[in-house]
Amino acid sequence: MNSVIRMKANSTIRLFSPAKVNLLLAVIDKRDDGFHDLVSLVSPVSFGDYVSISLLEEPGSIDLICNSPSIPTGESNLVVKAAKAFLGKVGLQAGLRIELEKNIPMEAGLGGGSSNAATTLLILNLLFNEPLKLDDLSSLASELGSDCPLFLHRQPLLMRGRGERIEFLKKELTDSLGGRKLAIFKPSFGVSTSWAYSQLAKVPERFGDGDLLERDIEKWMVGDLPLFYLLKNSFEAPVFDKFLSLPALFNLIEETTGFHCLMSGSGSCCFAFVDNEEDIRQLKALVRDAWGNDSFFEMCELGPSGK
Repeated sequence: MNSVIRMKANSTIRLFSPAKVNLLLAVIDKRDDGFHDLVSLVSPVSFGDYVSISLLEEPGSIDLICNSPSIPTGESNLVVKAAKAFLGKVGLQAGLRIELEKNIPMEAGLGGGSSNAATTLLILNLLFNEPLKLDDLSSLASELGSDCPLFLHRQPLLMRGRGERIEFLKKELTDSLGGRKLAIFKPSFGVSTSWAYSQLAKVPERFGDGDLLERDIEKWMVGDLPLFYLLKNSFEAPVFDKFLSLPALFNLIEETTGFHCLMSGSGSCCFAFVDNEEDIRQLKALVRDAWGNDSFFEMCELGPSGK
């Protein structure tokens, strides 16, 4: 039987909910359970959303408010699912008011929904005096979505399996990635993750070679391979086949500036590392000329410790 918690109104915690980019994303194979095995070098970035949760005096309701009218605020939202999963796990009834400040675009491959769900778990654990250990939070997160567990950690890391197997990097590698400046940019259209997986599965030859990837990762980790050689994404092939404006812009940027671009997740958001203000202005001009002024463009850094 659940315990009823009555707290003083306006007990509120607000946390940053970062976007992420996949520096490496290789889909290795399709599993018997319908999911896919993958290997990814992934990092949160200093751009993202904010989640605020207030405890209400009366238990029972979970009210989600969002600044973006395109975001559903009912039970289908991962934030609401995360809140219910947490309360069910700890055996509590509580009234919650959740405010979601969205900046991360949808269908972008930046993990916005997963980040919001994981951040919700972190906030609730703090509000209720940390009844759950990190392993328990990770288990809850993995039930909500494959990307969710990585957002419990505010640092670059390696992700394997469905996303539930996480390997932390040595400090020198984390330090080498943290603070690197990058531009993220997105056309006006998004890409459905389920569609991208279905298209990739039609051509198994596009799956990554797991053994070769692990050897390359090991070389990078010991300093024998530059990061550049890990920058690849299995989803680029099927997504580029349909959305020709993506490879067209990538080629133009590389020919004009020499910058190497990469798609994050299943797209349609892309990113490139930049070094100075002139690089940023040049890249932004190319993106706007190709995709119009309604395209998304944001500067950020890898690996925030939190905001």
